[in-house]
Amino acid sequence: MSIRGVLASTLLLLIPAPAFAFSSAGSTATAFIILVLGSFTILNLILNALFFFAGRYQSRRFSKVHSLCSLIIPAIALVLTVIDHRGFADMAFNIGLIIIAVALALLPLQLTLSKRAQSPHGSLILALGALVFLTIAYLFPPVALFSILVAHMALKSHSDNKARIIAFVALIIGYPLMAYWLYQTLQKLIS
Repeated sequence: MSIRGVLASTLLLLIPAPAFAFSSAGSTATAFIILVLGSFTILNLILNALFFFAGRYQSRRFSKVHSLCSLIIPAIALVLTVIDHRGFADMAFNIGLIIIAVALALLPLQLTLSKRAQSPHGSLILALGALVFLTIAYLFPPVALFSILVAHMALKSHSDNKARIIAFVALIIGYPLMAYWLYQTLQKLIS
């Protein structure tokens, strides 16, 4: 072996390099929190804005139901964190993210205190919001559930014909998209 080879080998042995080892133990909860809880929180903030500007938070009951439904995903994340964690640092990081998600899920209760009057264009705002969620659902099909919920809220409001038509279009497209995604997911789980 030449002197160059010995020097190169010695240099490579002295340079710290990662081992590229990976263990999936403890990463399920972190992946769920980052991917599912993070995405859900962002979409829920959009819902908060839609409902606020449409004036739906006049009702304390509506804001309580919205907050309770928003707490389901953080509760699942908390259970996953307690069950699947590597150590204290991993658990503390995940619980910190869950606390932020819970605080944002409780935002409708705070928005109720503003007593914003119901907008005359509230149903149109909700119907257009349903279309925005529907366009996102073409990239990420589970978002069709948000589109369906917002479209139903638009129909439940005292809406004009334009808002009704837009909401019905969102429902006509949203339900089959959601059903197709569920069908594909079940096929993958079965096989």
